[in-house]
Amino acid sequence: PGPSAHRSSAGHPVDSSRSMHPTLTILVHVAAAAALSLGGIVGQSPALETRLLALAAGSNLPATVSAFRALEEAAAPPADLLRSSPERLDGRWSLVATVAATVGEDLAESVDSGTARASVVNTSGVVVDASEGTLPVQEVDVKRRRIGNEVVLATPLGRVLVRVAGAFEPAAPPAPGTRATVSFDSLEVFTEGGGKRLLSAGWVFALARAVNPALANGADDASWLETTYLSDKVRLGRGNKGSIFVLRRLDDGGGALAAWPL
Repeated sequence: PGPSAHRSSAGHPVDSSRSMHPTLTILVHVAAAAALSLGGIVGQSPALETRLLALAAGSNLPATVSAFRALEEAAAPPADLLRSSPERLDGRWSLVATVAATVGEDLAESVDSGTARASVVNTSGVVVDASEGTLPVQEVDVKRRRIGNEVVLATPLGRVLVRVAGAFEPAAPPAPGTRATVSFDSLEVFTEGGGKRLLSAGWVFALARAVNPALANGADDASWLETTYLSDKVRLGRGNKGSIFVLRRLDDGGGALAAWPL
């Protein structure tokens, strides 16, 4: 018998909840229902999370992509995530790894052919190589419906912190409720420690779209980001250009630009 099925003196199973105080019984059932409803969302695959994070820190792309898919299949987020519980996305996340497909190929083809690129972030045509230095940070501000990516880059004048940001909203049906459409509109450059903003150049995105609209539009005429796995600590995502993303929540909500609103 399970832990709640004790036996009477006659040897018959007894439902222990019947002997509980009524309030306690209600709490037990509520907790059980909550566990079932959250079973596919939070903390159900810690072993797979640990394995993926370890692989993502290395250079084995096929193994990383395989572990990424395994975690996606283990527990899907709520189908209407962006409308029912968007607050689960809120906060600052460290971008542990991103893998981008080659133009004209899907991710599997790029990985098999060896042309997939790791640590490349493409935001509406502005491509950033995030393979060196401090791990990039992605901030999601659900209240203001803003999202931003931060990365430290080396330049001839020294290391700087670059942030690209934009507005997001739930994608219109029939797109899945885990997909957000994103319109990047801001590019900022800060000192490496985030103490001073050196440049604000949102016009870059307007110029990129004017010169080559295909850079920004992707297959569905819009940039989007879809959450495919979500726990308290780990988030997985896919982008409209074929990239996959592995993010880990920053427990302290820190980072150099934490004090700069998106």
